[in-house]
Amino acid sequence: MIPGNVTALLHGDADGHDASHVDPGGQTRRGPGRPRDERVDRAILHETLELLAEVGPTALSVEEVASRAGVGKTTIYRRFATKDDLVVAALASLNESLPTEQSDGAVRDILVLMVTAWWEQSFGTQAGQLFPRVLAHAKNNPRMFCSFYDQVIEPRRDRYRAVIQRGIERGELRADTDIELMTTLIISSSVYTLQVRSSGRDAAPGAGPSDFVDAILAGFLARRA
Repeated sequence: MIPGNVTALLHGDADGHDASHVDPGGQTRRGPGRPRDERVDRAILHETLELLAEVGPTALSVEEVASRAGVGKTTIYRRFATKDDLVVAALASLNESLPTEQSDGAVRDILVLMVTAWWEQSFGTQAGQLFPRVLAHAKNNPRMFCSFYDQVIEPRRDRYRAVIQRGIERGELRADTDIELMTTLIISSSVYTLQVRSSGRDAAPGAGPSDFVDAILAGFLARRA
């Protein structure tokens, strides 16, 4: 399944707006032209991710993506106005593989499950190579990074925010817990650890997701009477 924001870019106009419209009778009708082929959409996003992992966003070319996907360059530009839009849409598609947090269970157990899944997704996989490459180009391309943050990072932060908020409501976490700070601590510690370990060093040998979650939670747990 392709995320909604990606679908808007894939099936809309050059600015990402939906090409379909609602007539006075309330029926949705598509604009002129044939419906998009979802197989082509997926091929474009897949090859973009593959090339991103190899060369990064700066060296990536739309021509090479088109060649690998077996489509014309115009096919890509009908879906994405710029190369940056293509890159961000491809990265946003990775969010579909993130685990859906469960409403049941202690906040600690849910966070450990989520962080563990993230680490497993990153180690030795394509996704683990992509984010460091994008972050390395943030200063050179702030527009793309802002779009990347809004469409890729924020949805991930939202999942952690929801779990932390529920922990506060259930009395597991202090009422004055800073949700944004706690979310940032979880994400930043994971990003740093994963990137350093992928480079062959380890700032926290032997520590796993549960160790990091427990250390962060210690500063926010509610005091029991």
